[in-house]
Amino acid sequence: MKVSQLTNFLRDSQEKNVYLVEGSDNYQIDQAKEIFINQIPKEEKEFNVGIYDMEITPLSVALEDANSAPFFGDKRLVLINNPYFLTGEAKKNSIEHNVDELIEYLTNPALDTIFVILANYDKLDSRKKIVKQLKTKAIMIDAKPLNENEIRMQVNQLCQNKGCQIDKDAIDQLLYLTDNNFTKVMNEMKKLLINAIQDKVITLEMVDNLVNKSLEQNVFDLVEFVLEKNVDAALELYHELIEQKEEPIMINAILISQFRLLLQVKILQKHGYAQGNIAEALRVHPYRVKLAMKNARRFNYEDVRHAYLGLEKNEEDLKSANVNPELLFQLFLFKFIEK
Repeated sequence: MKVSQLTNFLRDSQEKNVYLVEGSDNYQIDQAKEIFINQIPKEEKEFNVGIYDMEITPLSVALEDANSAPFFGDKRLVLINNPYFLTGEAKKNSIEHNVDELIEYLTNPALDTIFVILANYDKLDSRKKIVKQLKTKAIMIDAKPLNENEIRMQVNQLCQNKGCQIDKDAIDQLLYLTDNNFTKVMNEMKKLLINAIQDKVITLEMVDNLVNKSLEQNVFDLVEFVLEKNVDAALELYHELIEQKEEPIMINAILISQFRLLLQVKILQKHGYAQGNIAEALRVHPYRVKLAMKNARRFNYEDVRHAYLGLEKNEEDLKSANVNPELLFQLFLFKFIEK
């Protein structure tokens, strides 16, 4: 079952009382947690909701709570966080857990307790007896990372629920800037929705202005500044990245990869390749290819090649010489402009 189906399932299936939420998507894990907590009336939460971190609390304490009767209410909720004993992960100075107690609990779970294990991991150890038992006896809830189409559907549904719309180029850019990470997407959507209160539309300009950029996306802007020979903007952005404690060797490596992509796109375009064919041939996300094609049309092959070779020389100097990286980048820019 998907997290998006959980609310309706709980409304229609009150007799189910053991759940395993499995997957590494933080947003969906938090969503599921909130949905379960909302099953307990507000005035009862203080007494009938127990949240236990398995990295600091023995499993037996949580199970004792699960076997206790609700206090002035119909249901008790017990949430288990960080159940690392379901994985192959070894913890230093870990708490001792008697997993057999959980196996025993699964054979006869308390009828008035909603028992939820939030397994925020990419993968559980399916060889373990407890994992096999849970997958047989618990209701499984999928919190694995969503694919791109699923994220698009969630964003469009959220916009529809809020009475606004998002332009196609805006959602393309949003997914690119967040690396298709659903948690990041939904966090950025909070800002975008606030900004769209008046006009009821999320535009590309809003995404560019409001969404936080990763190192790779900042370097993409740096590529444009270099090719436009905008020295001031390029030096300012490079300085900002250094101030943010980004590694010069990493900045240079991403610059090289971006210029390499531009060269490859220009060559493949010359041979008649379309956007989809280029993405497939290079095994690169189609939106990255779309952005590269946009730049490839604006700049000539020799300029791109010259910048690429200059950055390769920079990489050698960064690795072998004790030089100021900002000065090295400045010298690269001046050589590129004066060629």
